[in-house]
Amino acid sequence: MWFISVPLLVLMLLVVGITILVVKGGSIALRLTGLEESRANFQAISAVTGTGFTTRESELVVADPVRRKIVSFLMIFGNVVVVMLIGLLVGSFAAVARTVEKWYLEYGIAVAVLLIGGLLLYLVLRSRGLTRRWNRWVNEKLTSRLKLRERPVAEVLTLAEGHGVAEIRIEAASPCAGKTLAEADLRAAGLLVLAIRRGEEALPSPSAGERIRPGDRLVCYGELARVYDFAGAGAPPEIPETPEPTETPPQGT
Repeated sequence: MWFISVPLLVLMLLVVGITILVVKGGSIALRLTGLEESRANFQAISAVTGTGFTTRESELVVADPVRRKIVSFLMIFGNVVVVMLIGLLVGSFAAVARTVEKWYLEYGIAVAVLLIGGLLLYLVLRSRGLTRRWNRWVNEKLTSRLKLRERPVAEVLTLAEGHGVAEIRIEAASPCAGKTLAEADLRAAGLLVLAIRRGEEALPSPSAGERIRPGDRLVCYGELARVYDFAGAGAPPEIPETPEPTETPPQGT
């Protein structure tokens, strides 16, 4: 029955090869949306294999509609591949099991086909020429379909390792109090002031001539270690919080 099992095993190896190419294509599609190469590779593999984790990187994918479509396709494709592989594997060895005589020879042929076919598949997929042609073809096909878009702010502000956004409260004794942003020269400390929260008022993208007042909260972006040092007093920088809604006490009847 080897003539029945071998074609099934070859088809199974072909499905594995196509799956690897699809993963590479999904990674390219994610990179075209602005995702970093290492992150794109990880998310493409996670989507197809169903082994992704709830991380900050996966949130960047979920928050983007185009990336959601790409990952959704990869997830569905991965589930279909799993079902196909299980069916082909069971079918091939079930065909071998029907032969009582010399069953060990049939199983040996099946295992040999898997090993030799897997090695050939590995060598083909490792070919730099094939990889370059496949990547170029996928890139050309997807570039025309994926429009240039703005990156989410959360992604841009977390591109560099160890960087982030934090609030720094300016006390009356602070050396910055009473100075303009230009005079305070926070850029020299490696900090970029994105906004100033002054009571209930918010001043986005403040000008260099904006004067810093005691009680102001500077929303700064930079290396978190420098933000911590600038905040001083041994206290970590404050993280911006969303004010909770005020509950109205029930009135008596």
